[in-house]
Amino acid sequence: MKILTASLFVVTLFVVSFLSSNAVASDSGLNTIGQGIYTWWGIKIYDAKLRSTDSFNGDYKSHRPIELTITYDIDIDKDDLMETTMDEWASLKIGQSEYCSNKKDWSRQLLSIWPNLKQGDSLTVHVAETNRSAFSYNGKAIGNIEDPRFANCFLSIWLAEDTSAKSLRKKLLNIKR
Repeated sequence: MKILTASLFVVTLFVVSFLSSNAVASDSGLNTIGQGIYTWWGIKIYDAKLRSTDSFNGDYKSHRPIELTITYDIDIDKDDLMETTMDEWASLKIGQSEYCSNKKDWSRQLLSIWPNLKQGDSLTVHVAETNRSAFSYNGKAIGNIEDPRFANCFLSIWLAEDTSAKSLRKKLLNIKR
């Protein structure tokens, strides 16, 4: 019985140690840069949080890794989310540029990745050093977009100077002026 108890103790320590080391590794040392709320006509739509490393200097186009999490306060169908994404790209200078010319291909990929969202759900895009964009839904990986140009075009929706959400942009990038 003592051997069984000792074995269970060792296994428990191993599992706790393994889970703790994986939790640290998955966090990747990212810190909150800024966060804010997006409202439309006085209705709260979502909370947004931008995370990166301590050395982040505000340049979302070149600094990696970077991560944006949106936590929805409303239910939203993935088709409506995609339509809004396309509308936002159309209104941005970068979205109209040759650099973002793969929007139609990206929209097909996003529709295959994104779920329909319910109030309280979160959708995160994590952009790695390689500019690979990995999406997660409520903390679980759901798909990737490998095109290195996608990240800048997608993040521009919230972080470009000509975004439609200027107040949220300032909060996400922690701009005081």
